[in-house]
Amino acid sequence: MSMGLRVVISLILFFAVELSHAQSNLFKFPITETGIYKITASEANSLGVPLNQIAFYGFPGMLPQELDSIQLRHQEIPSQLVGNEIWVFLVGPHQIELNEGTPFYTHHIYSDTLHFLIGKSEQPKRVDLLNTTIDPDFPSFLGYQFTTLKGEKVNLLNSGRTWYSDPIRSGQSLNFNVRLNANSNSPWLISGKLMTQSINSSTMRILTGDTIIEELAFDPIPNTTYGIKGQEVQFQTLFNPTNQSLSQIRLTFQGQGGASAGYLDYLTIGIPVNGQQVSDGLIIGSTSGSISLQSDQNAWEVSDFYQPKSIGFESSNGIGTNWFVFKKSEIKSLTNFQPVLQKAREVEEVELLIITHPRLQSAANRLLAHKKAIGISSEVLTTTEIFDGFGYGNPDLTAIRNFIATSFHKGAKLQNVLILGKGTFDYKGILGGRPNLVPIYTSRNSLNPLNTYSSDDYFGLLDWGQGKWEESREGDELMQIGIGRIPAITLAEANSFVDKLIAYESREFDLSAFPSFTVLADDGDNGIHMRDSEAHANFLRSNHPEIKVNPLFLDRFEQTSNSGRQSSEAAKKALEAQLDQGTFILNYVGHGNETTLTAEEIFTVSDIDNWANQSNPALWVTATCEFGRHDSPFIRSAAEELLIRPAKGAIGLLTTGRPVFSSVNFSLNQAFVQEIFNGGFEPQNLGEVFKKTKNNSLNGVLNRNFSLLGDPSLRLPYPELNISIKDISEAQSGKSKDTLSAFQPYLITAEIIDPLSGALNIGFNGNYKIEIRGEAIPNQTLGDENSPFDFLEEKVLLFQGSGMVSEGIIKASIKIPGGFEDLLSMANIRILAWNSDSKTRALGLKSIEIKDEIKPNEPGEGPQIQIKVEDKDQAPFVFSSPRLTIEAHFSDPDGIQISGLNPEQNLEIKLNDQDPIILNENFVATNGSFSEGKIEISLDGFEEGLNTIEISAWDILGNGNSVTAPVEILGSNRLQILTHKVFPNPSSIESHFEVTHNRPGENINLTLEVFSLTGKILFSETKRFVKASKELNDLSWIFFQTQANYPAKGTYIYKLSLESESDNTFDSASGKLVIQ
Repeated sequence: MSMGLRVVISLILFFAVELSHAQSNLFKFPITETGIYKITASEANSLGVPLNQIAFYGFPGMLPQELDSIQLRHQEIPSQLVGNEIWVFLVGPHQIELNEGTPFYTHHIYSDTLHFLIGKSEQPKRVDLLNTTIDPDFPSFLGYQFTTLKGEKVNLLNSGRTWYSDPIRSGQSLNFNVRLNANSNSPWLISGKLMTQSINSSTMRILTGDTIIEELAFDPIPNTTYGIKGQEVQFQTLFNPTNQSLSQIRLTFQGQGGASAGYLDYLTIGIPVNGQQVSDGLIIGSTSGSISLQSDQNAWEVSDFYQPKSIGFESSNGIGTNWFVFKKSEIKSLTNFQPVLQKAREVEEVELLIITHPRLQSAANRLLAHKKAIGISSEVLTTTEIFDGFGYGNPDLTAIRNFIATSFHKGAKLQNVLILGKGTFDYKGILGGRPNLVPIYTSRNSLNPLNTYSSDDYFGLLDWGQGKWEESREGDELMQIGIGRIPAITLAEANSFVDKLIAYESREFDLSAFPSFTVLADDGDNGIHMRDSEAHANFLRSNHPEIKVNPLFLDRFEQTSNSGRQSSEAAKKALEAQLDQGTFILNYVGHGNETTLTAEEIFTVSDIDNWANQSNPALWVTATCEFGRHDSPFIRSAAEELLIRPAKGAIGLLTTGRPVFSSVNFSLNQAFVQEIFNGGFEPQNLGEVFKKTKNNSLNGVLNRNFSLLGDPSLRLPYPELNISIKDISEAQSGKSKDTLSAFQPYLITAEIIDPLSGALNIGFNGNYKIEIRGEAIPNQTLGDENSPFDFLEEKVLLFQGSGMVSEGIIKASIKIPGGFEDLLSMANIRILAWNSDSKTRALGLKSIEIKDEIKPNEPGEGPQIQIKVEDKDQAPFVFSSPRLTIEAHFSDPDGIQISGLNPEQNLEIKLNDQDPIILNENFVATNGSFSEGKIEISLDGFEEGLNTIEISAWDILGNGNSVTAPVEILGSNRLQILTHKVFPNPSSIESHFEVTHNRPGENINLTLEVFSLTGKILFSETKRFVKASKELNDLSWIFFQTQANYPAKGTYIYKLSLESESDNTFDSASGKLVIQ
């Protein structure tokens, strides 16, 4: 039989046994102290299990990180049937062992209580009897009973898994009253780990009374931002307390500097025990030896937790290494049995696992329904179900990994895991603050700012033998699946993200937007951030030219200095405008922290409050320090806020949670950029991209703090279909051409192609948009904090048009201007098509040579222009709003000039005496023609009284024209409700409210109040609308949502109130609402 077949058979048998076991009833119970415990026949019967079929399951301490198949099934603990009782040896959460005389202490970082399981087994494991035949010459046992003193108050960097005591300053001491005694004259053993934080050399002492047991010297730490923040020393020594009695342990610190301090990690005090006079309790030895018991004592040899051996009742001695000595009369009874949830062991094979906390489960179930509806097999599990199923009821993070591993090894189907809920480094809630809903893996290193981290990557280390994850390059391991997290704290936050995700995957955004990639880069540092961003941009231009690259460099924008601090309002506005317009990915390189990007603060977390809703929120990649920290119970990072804000912010983030090196940033960002569009028309989900990104940029611990915040099963809405440009022909002769000449009319014919079959998709009907841009040409930044930086940009828009797709065929008449001879030789033709009903899109690109020609000398009248203001196409234009929608239609037989090649011939609009606004990028030719088109903009700044708007346009031959229109504004000096309505009315379940007003673009608060006819208020709600649209319709009253105020059938009064944040003007309207 082949090895592969044996593995398959063993896995089949494993899962069959587990399924059978999962179907039986299990109960969990808590243990805080190591000891022998019992359950009586009556107690067993209350659980529905005969005493002789009682079985126990569990693990002694934290589950091991290294993945072994044995950890995926319940491990049975032998027990002993004694008369009408079952005895079992169980341990507390914290473990200690001796190895060649050296104590090793393992503190349970997740819990101070350890749970075990009890259930039914037809053939439960029983404790074997110990061979009590002893060679008289065999050495007597010498071991220790250990007492541990643990500091668990301070996590120095708020990172990592090591906690310390409160600081011990010079002149202070940390005292413990211990009251320990020994029956042996052998030396006592004390060991432990202490830490100091001092930029000078320092010492710590361990004393009993005034007697020094040990004095430890510590090296200074560097006085630098990213240097190590503490020095640890581990020690071990023997000592002899007076009269073999110890009442107190005292720790002191000696060091210079007010901020210097010493800390306790842990101390273990070993009380010597001689085999001829053993005390009750757990006794741990280094080597095997013989013991003798008193007449009322019993003992189990417990060196192997899963194979304990009992000294028979008729015997009083035995040989072993670790012992638990007890009296029958003092055996404690097991209590607090709770049923175990077993869903986690019954999950079928799925593509996506959603792991959440019970308080967020309803949001997870909504997401589950959506994922299934779009064809992604999924399942929701709560932490309680997983901890019960794979952690014996303990909140052990590795139980989650083991559950995922079980699902992964059932088949090849599992691709991604989404964690819905915040995880923090404070597993036990010591510091308070925000809750640890779904735990996150934390590093062993807790003192080095550059090497300490939290990471969900651990959940993706699923091959046998993976998971130890040593913190070195040699310890790097490859992720097997994608992992993402939504660090929601409340159900409202979870629902907010689910709403945003469903809207995104349902393509409730502008389908006509070309896929784009925005590179945002900091200035300074000799331009390294811009160089890195430009390297990523160049890769995309070479390998994915269909993706438009938007270079958004801070150094392109004017900066102002105030009190020695620079800022750039222009850069901040440009970033917001790009996010409003929409972009697939916003990729930032530069300086940052938990709340801010760039020292100039072009983004701060408070900016989100004043962003309008974004129909197509971007995937953010932030190669900067700590922007994505999401494991703190105190700090809410910008990344978290971007993710959970409703209808704006980010749809996901690949982001950092700790300080990082720019070189590591570049390597990981490069791996991401090279992977994100590799799927083409079948885009990879974010989890697959993230997995490959991390695996291709392994660098020890340095890339482990990069996280995917978002849904790993999400795919960017890259168009599913291909557009193939089949022919470019001269409009007059019909001859096919491979070059576009200026001023010449051409007909472009393209087809919608199924990328899998290569066939024409004749069922595709819809719209298309075409743009022709000159090749990327050199541009230069301003050189504010560095030398001017040269970069490339497709900044010359030669043509932009739209039309209809019929039975998969696109036809577009185009004409490009001249004047580019010394600047351009190539152009990119991009075509995007979409069907608004199916939300299907298609994309194509063709690079083509372009040739400048002598402009024909054909004087003309210039473009014909027709102006519409707020849907009115004839004067008088009278309105009450200072912000109006302007639409202009243009026609010209030669096409409209929008290239910007001649700065004197831009398409512009001017309001009164304000500076003109260039509209080249806003113009779109219509109806598949180059001779007609339109622009539509929202124009702000109208003043009370008479205003004048002027629109100027040129054709590509240089003939210009302009038109003006008078616009009168009356009543704009205060906020007004123009119209309002309530529907349905009458209603029996709910009513919705709509309001139109005269202050679009401002931040407005809308309040709805509902009163009874006697004046009692039944309902009140206020919503804030940022950069409000003219019509506000996101307000409803669900009659029975507030249990305290159920309305009866009848007539009620509603009041709608609006208030402007800009000038505090106010208006209200009211009416009757009938509930039937």
